[in-house]
Amino acid sequence: MDSEYILTAFQNFLKDYDEESKGSIWTEQSRRFKKFWDTYILSTEEHNLTDADIDEIIKILDRNAKGNTKGCNAVAKVMIPQGAWRRMFHYIKYNQELRQILNNILTSKDEKISEFIDQLYKLNTGKKNNLTGKSANAINAFLFVSDPKRYLSVVSLNHREKIINYFKFSGGPNFQSDTVGVKVYLSNKAIIEGFKRIGINSDPRTVSVFLYRVLKEAWNPSTAETDSSGEEDISEVAKPMEKAMDLATFYLEEELENFLIKNWEKTELGKEYDLIEEEDDMVSQQYKTDIGKIDILAKDKKTMQYVVIELKRDQSSDDTVGQIARYMGWIEEKKSPGKSVKGIIIAAQYDDRLRYALKKIKDVEVYLYKVDFKLSEFRNG
Repeated sequence: MDSEYILTAFQNFLKDYDEESKGSIWTEQSRRFKKFWDTYILSTEEHNLTDADIDEIIKILDRNAKGNTKGCNAVAKVMIPQGAWRRMFHYIKYNQELRQILNNILTSKDEKISEFIDQLYKLNTGKKNNLTGKSANAINAFLFVSDPKRYLSVVSLNHREKIINYFKFSGGPNFQSDTVGVKVYLSNKAIIEGFKRIGINSDPRTVSVFLYRVLKEAWNPSTAETDSSGEEDISEVAKPMEKAMDLATFYLEEELENFLIKNWEKTELGKEYDLIEEEDDMVSQQYKTDIGKIDILAKDKKTMQYVVIELKRDQSSDDTVGQIARYMGWIEEKKSPGKSVKGIIIAAQYDDRLRYALKKIKDVEVYLYKVDFKLSEFRNG
């Protein structure tokens, strides 16, 4: 992938990404984290650290945190359970030596940070508190939220290695032999400076989002990892929707809903179904009901039958089936009395729970998508 292509892709990405607004959000998120850190972790005054206090900070650090919803402003999917985060913060608060080294890490402004990280890893050896994992997810999440102008929100060292290798960025660490501290410091520096050489001088958060939303299929095509948007290859499919799109316009799993709306007429769905307008306003996306928001509400071009479309993201198959059945029932009662409603589930994979559940639910189809830009209908036998 040459520099000119990457730069063009980035310019297209910025058309839909408000860098200034996002920067302001992370300035505020960083301020909240530092206030928590100073008040509850570092202060010598007695402050009762509750799970509720910690949970508000976990929501900033981890997209999977309890209470976070789609579109939340969290650092990343850090892959640490809620309870483990809570135990980690309590452990940090009541271990003075650990707390001091971690504070040195968060306040260091030069390469000495690598020494502090290595000290932390040595001190925390054998402690099962999720603070010093092999991929340094927790440390990198802390670094980003403490200083989003200096650090990437690519929290996994495994991902940083793939990025550096794919784009052939110079100045990175030796991921086989260097210490974790050196890997953290040099990988952050190599990626930021690598994009600057291409002509991308945006803040590290913008670069990080660009890497995941636009370029991830290039640098991380493997389906083995499922940290943020892993998809499995689907070979047994029917009715393929094969309209290849420029990589810069398809923001992978998290933006699949937006992608479908923006490219509706180019998709297989757009051939059979129309988006809905009410009072000259397109209301299909996130259609509001008394019981929640439907991902996409459409109408059959021929029968004028309502079609409820739900995207199966990280939720279970049981939750997805229950949700679409509930929305179909609401639409049938409130907007389509006497006329049946159709349902479509869009998923990355088709499992047995989904298959068995749909044997007993009429008028629901499943479309399978994969990151090579194909969306296919799986007909339940």
